Amino acid sequence: MVKQKGFTLIELMIALALGLVITASAILLFFTGQKGYFLQRGMADVQDNANFGLNQITKDIRLANLNVDQAVINDRTSYGGVVLTSSINADKDNSTPAIPLSNLFRTITGNSANANLLSRSALHDSNVECALDSEGCDLGDDLMSDQLVIQYRPQYIEVDGEWFGGFDCEGNPIQFAITLPKRIIVQRYFLRIDTNASADEPNQTLALACDAGWYAEPHVNASGTRVNPTAVTGFGGDGEIIMKRVDHFRVLLGIENNSRYQYVPVDEYMALAAPKPRILSLQIGALVRSAQTVGRDNLIRDDQQFRVLDQTVSVTVPTNTNARYVRQVVSQTVALRNTFGGRGQ
Repeated sequence: MVKQKGFTLIELMIALALGLVITASAILLFFTGQKGYFLQRGMADVQDNANFGLNQITKDIRLANLNVDQAVINDRTSYGGVVLTSSINADKDNSTPAIPLSNLFRTITGNSANANLLSRSALHDSNVECALDSEGCDLGDDLMSDQLVIQYRPQYIEVDGEWFGGFDCEGNPIQFAITLPKRIIVQRYFLRIDTNASADEPNQTLALACDAGWYAEPHVNASGTRVNPTAVTGFGGDGEIIMKRVDHFRVLLGIENNSRYQYVPVDEYMALAAPKPRILSLQIGALVRSAQTVGRDNLIRDDQQFRVLDQTVSVTVPTNTNARYVRQVVSQTVALRNTFGGRGQ
């Protein structure tokens, strides 16, 4: 008989078991690395998106009191500052007929002067709900996001027979013939739906957009007639997205009220007695999420709470996906130009 050699059944079972352990370890290592990659990609996406958008907004807000005639910013400041009033909702003086004391020039009327195109609290949709009963809302109530509107007079330079004042927040050049009156730029920051989105994204695909417009300063034309602006040109549209995937947007006004410095929402400020206190600074806060999913990581809970300035919020539980997304609160405090000076003005 020929002597044969080979593995016994026990040896084959041991080898198979060891192979399965090694394979399982490799698969586990792969999935762990993949989960880490998705998480890092989501975090990088949030930070890049938030930092770029926040820097852009902050740069623009610092223009709010540029080239104005007075240091005080309130609901009556013309040509600069935070736009809270138009001829529609402004206080009136004692003349006959009464003249509106508004941020937008008093002769601007119609759709571009609508109160929904001014700075307001709780105006647009968000993807969050109230997480605490003690903050002016009931637990679980849906919260609305704010809107911020600023205006400024650019620093113009003459270039080849035209005025040039930089670019507005939509990327349009502020450029026109030197024979025309100079312009006041109006910019509106708000949340809106981003239609360029994946079908399986959670909740509403909201983004922070900026809508820019302008109106000409009052002037005397060639025939000696005074011409006042009647509308904000190019204002009231969808604007351009400057920060993707924002679940909530909050704005607070820093005011000096009876020697007390505090931050209040826009609606609380507008409810104060006239003349309203000066606005010295702004706080803006946004809850930003990643555009890319980080998988189905249970470490990211649906009921996670976030602090957006003065509000504690939780994200509305998604109804159309089980995927998880990274979220981060970004905020910035901006001191408005020259407002801390001229206390006697």
